[in-house]
Amino acid sequence: MSVKMIGLSLSLALCVGTAALAQQDYPKRPVHMIVPLPAGSAADGVARIVLPAAEKYLGQPFIIENEGGAASIPGTARAAKSEPDGYTLLWGTVATQVSNPNMFKALPYDPAKDFTAVARVVGQSMMLAVPSSSEIDTVAKFVDKAKEAGNLSFASAGIGTSAHLCAELLKLKTGITLRHIPYQGGSQSVLDLMRGETNMMFYSLAQFQPGLQSGELTLLGVAGDKRSKFKPDLPTLKEQGFDVVLTSWYGVYARSGTAPEIVDKVADAINKALQDPDVIAALDKTGSEVYATATPAEYQAFTDAERKRYGEIIEAAGIPKS
Repeated sequence: MSVKMIGLSLSLALCVGTAALAQQDYPKRPVHMIVPLPAGSAADGVARIVLPAAEKYLGQPFIIENEGGAASIPGTARAAKSEPDGYTLLWGTVATQVSNPNMFKALPYDPAKDFTAVARVVGQSMMLAVPSSSEIDTVAKFVDKAKEAGNLSFASAGIGTSAHLCAELLKLKTGITLRHIPYQGGSQSVLDLMRGETNMMFYSLAQFQPGLQSGELTLLGVAGDKRSKFKPDLPTLKEQGFDVVLTSWYGVYARSGTAPEIVDKVADAINKALQDPDVIAALDKTGSEVYATATPAEYQAFTDAERKRYGEIIEAAGIPKS
């Protein structure tokens, strides 16, 4: 071997060794978590429960950076342009990873190419609620009323959200017509539902609690593959004969190209935090159910499958890309 080749081999070995050492020492400084939603949002609330608990297992603090607005696109795009070193991560949602690529013609990021899944965190079952003044108490009765009236409406926290697509899926499965009234967020939409200004809405249990406590809202079912642990007496829509299953969820993603060793370290810290009884108790108050632990590869497969499934629903519902 020539002197030049020996030198090249040594250089390559040194680079590989340096990279391996950097991964082994990760993290040496705080890790930034971009939450592409406003402070105080449901996603932000879950992040602020889980991440502080995960810090002791990671060995460095998480710095939460909220960047809300514009369907979570700006914050997600910034995470997509970060260095693949594990120091900037994304708190991903159904919108960022699944519905947005099916709802927009041109995104400044590609979730399939720009991100790799790290840890699946929680799911929030979508529940179907109606104003109690309607005196409707089953999904079948609501469907019959919708067919009879022909002009009922449903509210959502925004176009392309799980709440919106749950209702679209119900329409597809039953053939009913419902007028969509999208809101910029959830609070006002729930208030208007309580007043009877809209006729139905899918949303998480935590968002419906004020109306349930006041007696102004009635839950008809849960759009999950099983009953919610928070409402075990409430049947799923599937149990009632309607194949409507969609769940809102949150998880952690890293920039594509991030070393597997780093991804595994973050995943391990998140998963350990999710086993903490205090964390589970705090998440219970938000209506969030901890998923069974999934490896990064399993979570990636879940994300890809959800993106395909949501795309099929959006296409079947005839929702145009903007």
